[in-house]
Amino acid sequence: MADLKSNLVKRIDRLPKPTNAADAMQPLFEAVSNAVHSTQDRFKDAVATHGKIFVHIIPSKKNIPTRIEVKDNGLGLNSKNYEAFTTTDTDNKITRGGKGVGRLLWLDCFESINVSSIYADEGTLKYRRFRFVLSLHNQIQNYSEGLSSNPIDDTGVTIEFEGLRDNGYSTKFPARTSYIFQHFISHFLPTFIGARSPLITVRCGDEIRQYPQEINSIIDRRETIDNISTENYGNLTFTLMECNKIASSDLQGYHFIHFIAHDRTVHSQKIDGKLGLKYFGDNNDRVFHGILTGDYLDTNVNQERTKFQFEDVILDRIVNDVCVLYIENFLFEPLEALQKDQRTRVRAITESYPSVAFGSVEELQEKLPSGELNDDAIYGHLSRERYRRDQRQAEKIRAVLKRLKEPFIDVQSFSTAIGEAGRAIEDAEQKSLTEYIVRRKVVLDFIEILLEKVRDDSRDSSYQREDLLHSFICPLRISTLPSGTKKVVPATSHDLWIVDERLTFAKYFSSDLEFQKLSDAIDSAERPDILIFDHIHGLRQTDDPSRIMLVEFKHPGRKQYADDENPQQQVEGYIRKLLNGGKVDVRGRPIQIKQDTVFCCFIIADIVGKLDDWTYSWDRTADGRGRFYQPRSGFKGTIELIGWDTLLSDAKERNQAFFDRAGISGKSFFIEPEEDAHERLKETIDVNS
Repeated sequence: MADLKSNLVKRIDRLPKPTNAADAMQPLFEAVSNAVHSTQDRFKDAVATHGKIFVHIIPSKKNIPTRIEVKDNGLGLNSKNYEAFTTTDTDNKITRGGKGVGRLLWLDCFESINVSSIYADEGTLKYRRFRFVLSLHNQIQNYSEGLSSNPIDDTGVTIEFEGLRDNGYSTKFPARTSYIFQHFISHFLPTFIGARSPLITVRCGDEIRQYPQEINSIIDRRETIDNISTENYGNLTFTLMECNKIASSDLQGYHFIHFIAHDRTVHSQKIDGKLGLKYFGDNNDRVFHGILTGDYLDTNVNQERTKFQFEDVILDRIVNDVCVLYIENFLFEPLEALQKDQRTRVRAITESYPSVAFGSVEELQEKLPSGELNDDAIYGHLSRERYRRDQRQAEKIRAVLKRLKEPFIDVQSFSTAIGEAGRAIEDAEQKSLTEYIVRRKVVLDFIEILLEKVRDDSRDSSYQREDLLHSFICPLRISTLPSGTKKVVPATSHDLWIVDERLTFAKYFSSDLEFQKLSDAIDSAERPDILIFDHIHGLRQTDDPSRIMLVEFKHPGRKQYADDENPQQQVEGYIRKLLNGGKVDVRGRPIQIKQDTVFCCFIIADIVGKLDDWTYSWDRTADGRGRFYQPRSGFKGTIELIGWDTLLSDAKERNQAFFDRAGISGKSFFIEPEEDAHERLKETIDVNS
């Protein structure tokens, strides 16, 4: 029977190419890892004393490595190891996490690879030498073996790499010596922090570093807690380290606890989610690493010391039950700063959106992931929690209603059930009402500032600020359809409660007469503000046309009017055309108006100039600040003239009880301790904003 044929060249060609410096150094790291394992296998517990690895990186004039040598004094390529070397996807080191593809990365990265080894065979030293090449067949070339003739030879492997291939490796391999050392130390940090690391000497150009001693250069602070007594895990020793961020540059995360058994790193547990930190420290360049040792870990590791024999959940329990408290003390300052920042954000969000303030700031923080500082995410977490809470409240209400339907219920039980339902509803809805009240306060505060700005600016560019003012009160726009036609697009909500509370939930309609004025205005570059002012807005609370509300806004501070701009005549003319019938709204439906329809009409304008003259004979409102006109015939209803300042003050007075109840009376939301917001906002509301 025939075997499947493999194409090594194609397979290596399909290997992922490096996208960063760490990827480009991976083939070198694979060679060093092999050397570490070989020395550990040979010297066992004495590897820290006797194991030695030498890495020599020779750069070119452009600092790109032209030659790399990796040499160790491990077991060498004895029969077992050589058999594994010449077998792709070997499981020789699968217990160590090896995948048997490291040598394939060499071929993908380097143009030339020479391997030589001294190994012991039944008490005799022998050598193997060969070239390792990328080809379809005969990847082992120039092979030779024999007895070692040098009496001072020691076992081990020497690998010589030359030339980086132009497939991503030559461009991504770090050129700076400092970067090479940084990636080297971060990649092998779990190896270095244990007590079973051989002495590794790395020479790059003229600079030499020795590991694991070199890790002290990246550790800024270290604290060891000895003999931590635990009920389930015996006595443990925990070393906490604040390190430079390069310690984690090759790891999939920021902060780790390394579980050590028999002086070997068995597992590195990422704890980013528990800390909620990324980088910390004065320069925002610090990470946390911890080392945990103890008899419990030594006893419960497998023979190869590559995996613990207990379930992975035990690792989480050890972190939570043993390590977290010490970490919180060790990292008190950055964690406290993080919590303080989060509290500030939570407080600001709940002030603007009280519906998610279902507890104290501290209680709300407990519902959030540690260290979450994104406002959108915080609001999302709190909203989900509020939803779950409301669901629980709704279940309570349903339970109460079910009790009320029981055939036998006395007066006291009935009263108790009603009280429980009322409390559940109040608890669920009070925050939403508060949020609505806060929004009203913010709108009034902002309009007060914006109104002053619109009055003060007489430039043509003020139209853009008028548009902003209008968008708060009565948002209405023209939309051009794909066919080229236009239609009025009213907003789904508005703030016309500022004018009259009866308008709070009123819906727009607009006759084709006013629509034509808007449509013409949208194409005019001279008067874009006609969308905001000098235009009658028609609203009704229901489809029943028994009551129609009309609102017209005039430019704040305006004194000059043309003779045909008498607002009384304009409103009456509009009403007469509606009553005569034949008009359709912008949706193409007839506007049905009964003869006994009541029209409540509002004109919002400063009562100065011609407007003052035209309305001089109108009746005065009770406070004497506004004017109203009630016709004796023609139509039923009134026309009320309200000054802009009166509009604002009346709206504040109507809502003051709500503001007092919500605890938001007093200064404007836009007044800050260090600066008067009226002045600041007047400066910052620019025409291009």
